[in-house]
Amino acid sequence: MSAYGPALFVSRKDGAEVPEDEQETILRLARTAAGTVRLKDEEGAPAEPRVYDYDEYEPRAVGILLYSGYAYGQLPEEIQQERDVTWEDEIGRVAEAVERAAPGVYTFVGYGVED
Repeated sequence: MSAYGPALFVSRKDGAEVPEDEQETILRLARTAAGTVRLKDEEGAPAEPRVYDYDEYEPRAVGILLYSGYAYGQLPEEIQQERDVTWEDEIGRVAEAVERAAPGVYTFVGYGVED
């Protein structure tokens, strides 16, 4: 059984590689942002974003998994679609908070992923 969750992919606007120390900074910004927007996981606990990948799903982007859980895979398709919309909103709120903390530095893409 797989877990699924919303992921935010953060890359530099200048297209440069994101070195490891900056990846850690991005993760810290995402964690702070998740707290600021009061993001919760599917159990209702505060979300604890973690690094998902780098330069795999999105070129030169740090993938931050905001949270994941097993319920999504068990849901009927129409409920999964509703959850996808919720994830888009959550990803957008975290991205906006990261942008406020580091204006003009990063670009953002987000969608649900299998953990």
